[in-house]
Amino acid sequence: MFEPQEPADPAAPFEQRKPGWGVADLVVFAVFFLGTVLFFPLIALYTMRIFRPSLRVADLSTVDQVVLQGLMDVLLVAFIFFLVKVVRGRSFLETIHWYRRHQFTTGSLISLGATLAITVLLVSALFPTTNQTPIEKMISSAKSLYVFAIFGIFVAPMFEEIIFRGFLFKVFYEMSGPGVAVPATAFLFALLHSFQLWGNWAAIALIFAVGYVLGFLRNRSSSLLPGLIVHTSYNAMLFAMYALSTLVQNGLKPGGH
Repeated sequence: MFEPQEPADPAAPFEQRKPGWGVADLVVFAVFFLGTVLFFPLIALYTMRIFRPSLRVADLSTVDQVVLQGLMDVLLVAFIFFLVKVVRGRSFLETIHWYRRHQFTTGSLISLGATLAITVLLVSALFPTTNQTPIEKMISSAKSLYVFAIFGIFVAPMFEEIIFRGFLFKVFYEMSGPGVAVPATAFLFALLHSFQLWGNWAAIALIFAVGYVLGFLRNRSSSLLPGLIVHTSYNAMLFAMYALSTLVQNGLKPGGH
């Protein structure tokens, strides 16, 4: 069993810890991240045109988009593994703080995630938008909702937690301590999701708040697992509520449009 490298007590003096990661690591990851986001979809689209010559971006189904997102996530986590294991020669699990020892119970974390989701939905209802966000357009049918929900519950939380509260939190923490790591990773977390929620500024602000809570848990527990449980529970409740609302309002049935 690995022992935490960061103190579980957030009041422990930061000056006692020797920084290992720095600005150069952030720049390298940022360049790779931007390159992946900008060029991977284009490469994938041209590859798909080998089998579907007339394919356009507008023709991509929800399944296509979810698969592309999953592949990008895999590529980003693989690059993080390369930086940690090959470039720095560190333990990947220790670096992302995959520690089972923390002071939170699973039930309390699941409840927190569900409560956050309900709170976000209630607050969002106070700031309605007239236009559909990109993510709402993606899940306009029951079939697309189910596909996106499976990805959002069973795949996305793991990759996003490794990227944000695992690697990036570790880098920011060793550079400047938790006072920077928590809000910085929350901001980047919200920035990533802003592409899905563009136009709904209240929802983006709420995503920042959720990211802040996840960062706080990461710092408080010195473990990635509490945030992963909360994130999974949060997404599951969001999709459950959205599915219920969609089925009630539109009368959608499995496989319907």
